[in-house]
Formats: sequence, C-alpha cells, structure tokens
Amino acid sequence: MNKVFRFLGLGALAVTFTAVGATGTFAQDVCADSEIPAKTAKYEEFTKNYAGATSGERKVALNAAKSYVEKYGSCPTDKDQIAYFNTYIPDAEKQLAIMVKDEAEEVLRKQKQPFYDRFNTGLKSKNWDEVYASGKELLKLETDPTNLLDLTIVMGQIGLDEMTEKKNNKYNADTVQYAQLAIQKIESGTASTNYGVAVPGSNYAFKTKKFPDSKANALGWLNYTIGYIKFNGDKNEKDALPYLYKATQYNSGVKDLPNIYQGIGSYFFGELEKLEAKRVAALKANNGVENEEAKATYALQKGYAERAFDAYAKSYNLVPSDPKQKPYKDGLYETLKNIYLFRNNGKKDGLDAAISSVKSKPLVNPTTEVTPIIETAPTPAPTTNTTGTTKPETATTTPVTTKPATTTAAKPATPATPAKTTTATKAPAKKPAPKKKGTR
Repeated sequence: MNKVFRFLGLGALAVTFTAVGATGTFAQDVCADSEIPAKTAKYEEFTKNYAGATSGERKVALNAAKSYVEKYGSCPTDKDQIAYFNTYIPDAEKQLAIMVKDEAEEVLRKQKQPFYDRFNTGLKSKNWDEVYASGKELLKLETDPTNLLDLTIVMGQIGLDEMTEKKNNKYNADTVQYAQLAIQKIESGTASTNYGVAVPGSNYAFKTKKFPDSKANALGWLNYTIGYIKFNGDKNEKDALPYLYKATQYNSGVKDLPNIYQGIGSYFFGELEKLEAKRVAALKANNGVENEEAKATYALQKGYAERAFDAYAKSYNLVPSDPKQKPYKDGLYETLKNIYLFRNNGKKDGLDAAISSVKSKPLVNPTTEVTPIIETAPTPAPTTNTTGTTKPETATTTPVTTKPATTTAAKPATPATPAKTTTATKAPAKKPAPKKKGTR
C-alpha cells in the first residue's frame, strides 16, 4: 500500500514539473524569431480591418489587437506595438459600440419606413384601415418614446371624427384603446412638441395658435374623445362621466363645449327619474303614506336635481347669443326651469340669477357621491306622473328637443372645412356636442 502512495506522489510531482517547464518554454518561444510570421499575420489582420466600414470589420481588427497584446505583450521587441494597441483598444471598443448601435438603428429604420409611408398616405387619403394596420405595426417596431406617443394620439382620435361626421362606429373600440394609452403615456412623463401628427389634408396635432400648450390641449381632446364615444357610442353614460369631466379641467379646444356639460346634466336628470320611480313604488307599497324610504329617496332626488341644474346651467351659459343657437338655448332654458321648479318646490323666482351664478361656480366632479338635500319643511304629496319631476305639478320635464347649432372649437394651424354637428339633443339632451372636423 505504501508503494502505491509513493508512486502516485511521484506522478503528481512529475506532472507539476512538466507544466512549469512547458510554461517557461512557451514564454520563450512566443518572443523568438520563429514567431515573426505569426506576428506579421496577426498584424496584417489588424491593418486590413481597422478602418473597415462595417462593425464586423472593426470587430475583427479589435480582436486581432487584443490577441496580439495577450500573446506578445511580454516581448521586449514588441514594446512600441503593444503600447499602441493598449491605447487603441479602449477607443476602438467605444467606436465599435457606436457603430453597432447605428447599424441596428439603420436596419430598424428600413423596417419602419414602409409602414410610415403607409401611415402617412392613409392619413392624407383618410384610409383609416391603412392607418390602423400600419400604425399597429409601427407601435411594435418604434423605440422612440415621442414617436410612439404621437402615433398613439392619432390612433386615439380617428373614431371621434368618423362618429361625429359619418355616424360610423367602426373605429370606436380602437380609438378608445389608443386614446387611453396616449393619456397614460403623457401622464407618465412622455413629452412631444406637437402631440400628434399633422399632414396635408389631416390635422391630428394639438399645437395650435390658440392653444400653444399642446400637452393640455391633447389631454383635453383625448379625454373628450373617450367620454364622447362611451356616452354616445357605447351608451355607457356613467363610465363616460370621468372623462367628460376631466376634459373640462384642461385649457383645451373642448373645455367650453356646451354639450359636455349638457351630457353630464342629462346623466343626473336620468338618475333623478329613476329615483322618482323608486319613490313612487315605495309610496304605493305604503298606501300612499310617506315613510322614511320615500323621504330619503326624495332628499336624494333633490341632490341629483342640484347636480343636473349646475351642469345644464354651465351648458346654457356657454351657448353664444346667436340667432342660429337660439332654439337650442331656449330648449336648455326650459329644462333648467323645470329642474329649478322641482328643486325649489315650485318657486320660480330667482331662476335667471341662479343660472348666471353658475358661471363662477366650479362644476362638482360628477363621479363623487351625491349628497341628499334634506329639507326641514314637510314635502307635499307626490304625483304619480312619469315625467321625472313630481312636485309641484307646474314642474314638468319638457325636454330639450331643438338641435344645437354648430359648436366652434379652436381651429388648427392647417385649414380644414368645418362639418356641421350631427347630434340632436334629446329629452333631456344627453349627447355632448361633437367636435367639428379640424377643430383641434
């Protein structure tokens, strides 16, 4: 057994001495004259590629220099060459990284260009299928945050134009999706100069002379777009409210559109009618005697009536005194009068002053909970009509039936032919006024 161990120990020692000897031989051989052809070949590999036009050639030169230093770095005769390579290598690595990046960007540019051509051609010709098809591809390829935002803004506007000008709902879902995405990008800090894209024939940029703050203008329009489509296209009035309200909070081309407030008012009016049906049912179940449920419902109705009045008054105050607008404005006034009579138990004195006072009163966020208005005086017995305003009998709910005249919003830098509004107000008016073509 001892002989075996001694044998293994000698073997390991022999291996160690052999390795040391090999290292010494290697260090001596690489500096010998016999290595000159190999050195020359490596140097020529470097000189052939160091000024190459592609990153691949530059990489070959860089690797040749690194290999030369690694192998011949200790050779006295190569001292000057090694010094040169040691200076060259870090600079070459930086230049190579730039070249690789530039080449990748050029490849990407060539990939994107056909889609940008399709996108711009589609905008000019109003071929929205092409705009969306090419735009979706660009969103996959584009890496610049500003370009991504501008593309998304355009795709978040098309459905609004189609809906208001042609009653075409085909692009509603895509428009809402991309308008929401654009808002997220803006609110997370992505910036742009024009916030959108303007090409001859189609203006989807939000930087205008009247609204130089293109960010605020874009946010106003994007929120309005979502609210309008949800309200009128999806018939989802409640989900539309936060967007319509938010559109009024920015200094934009939609802030003063009367029918934004009209739409908000009509939502509360509709809720008032639902509460009336609930109250009537409660009274009927209690043999016409007002109980706590009926009282609580009535108090909540008053709260909804106040919200509806303020929103409708905002709308009324924004409609210009123009003969073309008079039928629309008169219709709003009738609705306001009926709500006021209900809210004030049949008293009509002070209506005009109440309407005017709303000008300086901020609109309450419609998404906040409505506070019931509890009156100390006993309430009169309700009627059972279905008009939505039950007391007194003079407080009817004659709806606004006139069609609003064209609403003027901020005009873009590029000229566009304005289109007439296509939305008729209903009972009571529920549709926020559509924007006109080219009024961003």
